[in-house]
Amino acid sequence: MGFYAALLFLTRIPFPQVMLDEKKIASSVPFFPLAGSVIGGISSIIYFLGRKYLPLQVLSVIIIAGWAMVTGGMHIDGFADTLDGIFCGGSRDKKLSVMKDSRIGAYGAMGVVLLLLFKFSLITALSQQFIIPALILAPALSRWSVTYAIVLLPYGRESGLGKAFSMYKSPWQFVFSSILAIGIAAVLANSRGIILLLILFLASFFISKYIISQIGGHTGDTYGALNEICEVIVLLFFVILSNK
Repeated sequence: MGFYAALLFLTRIPFPQVMLDEKKIASSVPFFPLAGSVIGGISSIIYFLGRKYLPLQVLSVIIIAGWAMVTGGMHIDGFADTLDGIFCGGSRDKKLSVMKDSRIGAYGAMGVVLLLLFKFSLITALSQQFIIPALILAPALSRWSVTYAIVLLPYGRESGLGKAFSMYKSPWQFVFSSILAIGIAAVLANSRGIILLLILFLASFFISKYIISQIGGHTGDTYGALNEICEVIVLLFFVILSNK
C-alpha cells in the first residue's frame, strides 16, 4: 500500500483512488524515490518519443510541462510559497502566515520563472549519454532528500498536510528510502550516482538548516522547495558530467 499511496500522493496519474488517511500518507514516505522514478520514467518516454522529430530545445519545454502535469505542480507551488515566506521579513509567525496565503508574491513569481528557466537550460545542455539518468534521477533522488527532511528534521507547524508525516515518522522510513535511492542511483549512474547522493545529502542539510533558522522547522511548502532545488542540483550535476 505504501508505494501506491506514494503514487497517489505525489502524482496526478489517474490511478483508482483510495481514501488516504494520515497513516497511509505516512506509509508512503519510504517509497518516495520509487514514485519519483516513475515520474522520471514518464519524462524519459516523452524524450524517446520526441527526440527524432523535435529539437531538444522544444522537447525540453514539453518534458518540463509533462513533469508539471504529472505532479500537479505541487512542489513548484511549495517552492513559490517558501520564497514568499522566507524573504518577506518579520517574525516566524508572519513568515508562516505568508507561506499559507494562496496568492503568489513577487519573490515566489520571480523564483518560479528562474526555476523553470534553469531546468530548461539544464535539460538542453545534457548530453545524450546522461539525459535519461538525469531525467529519472532528478525526481527520484530529490524525493529521497524530502524523506530526509521529513524523518530526521522537525516539523514547523501545529497542523497542515505535512503534520501526518511528522506524527508517524520512523528512522526506518529513511533507511528504506535510502536503500531504494542507492539502488536506483547505482543502476543508472554507477559510482557517480553514489557521489550525487552524498552531494544531495549535504545540500539538503544546509538548505534545511537555513529553513529551520527562519521558521523553526519544515512545512509542506518547504518540503516542496527542497524537492525543486534538489531536482536542479541533479540536473546540474549531469550537465557538468556532459561537458567534461
